[in-house]
Amino acid sequence: MTAEQRRLVTGHDENGTAVFVADGPTPNVWEAPDGGPVYELWKAADRAENAADFVDSILGETQFPPPAGGSVFRIVDFAPREPGEQIHMHRTPSLDYCYIIDGTIVAVLDDEERVLSAGDVLVQRGTNHGWRNESGKPCKVLFVLIDTDPIA
Repeated sequence: MTAEQRRLVTGHDENGTAVFVADGPTPNVWEAPDGGPVYELWKAADRAENAADFVDSILGETQFPPPAGGSVFRIVDFAPREPGEQIHMHRTPSLDYCYIIDGTIVAVLDDEERVLSAGDVLVQRGTNHGWRNESGKPCKVLFVLIDTDPIA
């Protein structure tokens, strides 16, 4: 296996400032039964309950964070921004898995930022953050948000 999957993980420093705590190849790669690499990016001990009946829960009111005790799975197309244009900094009580499908985007934290490209993964752990697309082209990002307790 020669391919690498970049994984970025956010956390907080001793002052409560959002920081990147990991940025590099995922440390756990194993071989799938069909011979392809499996990149373990993040694991949560608890799992959601699946109901047998289908009720389309995305119909109705839309909310940014996941519902209490639940999760949200979404794709966002970020339009290019003008240089200096203000971005939406926000913090949700959630664990967010972010996968860059196409394009490039800047992940902005309190005092740091990193450029992510197609194929990169960011694990966002309840930190204050925003997104800035300065590439001049749309950027498509896949998100899975899982409700968590807020960080004090």
